[in-house]
Amino acid sequence: MEYQKMSKCWVILWAFIGLLGQAQNTPSDNAVLLKLLLNRFYAQEKPIVKNRLQLLYFYRDKAPNTLELWDGCRNHPILQSRLEAIKKQVQTPKAQETWDAEFSLLFAKENQYLKQKVQQPVTLAQFEKDTQRFGENNQRMMIVNQPIYLDQGYCLIKVGFYRSIEHNSGSFFLFQKKGDTWQIVDEFNRWET
Repeated sequence: MEYQKMSKCWVILWAFIGLLGQAQNTPSDNAVLLKLLLNRFYAQEKPIVKNRLQLLYFYRDKAPNTLELWDGCRNHPILQSRLEAIKKQVQTPKAQETWDAEFSLLFAKENQYLKQKVQQPVTLAQFEKDTQRFGENNQRMMIVNQPIYLDQGYCLIKVGFYRSIEHNSGSFFLFQKKGDTWQIVDEFNRWET
């Protein structure tokens, strides 16, 4: 009898913790995290006006996470104790999502200068069409994976840059929400091809 009560308490506690992590996964939290990334990577880009060539595109879909993300976190001091939670979220099937809701929130009334730099998110087919049309190998596409929300206000996101078969790069970002403010804690596991 006592064992059944304790096991029910544990089930309720784990369900609450799971809901707490999912409660952070809202379009408004995602929009704030996306804004931090866009500000970082579009800082040197010029606004797209008067037929200026866009050099950095944004991929419309939230790229699915793979076990590569879990593997890349194994030696991170903050994430070592959260590896099972990361692996579970990576292995849980998710419906394909886009960044459309976050873009609407982010650019509805504010951040118009940033919007001039980012423009509209594109598909892979649109990106390849544009790069073939201009015939240059200086255009890149920023790909942002689905956020992985963890306990204690942490969030993990993989960001990659696709240029062509060669010359691709990326890294992992660890964020933490303190109070109402998200901040970048670490950028790690950088790679280039």
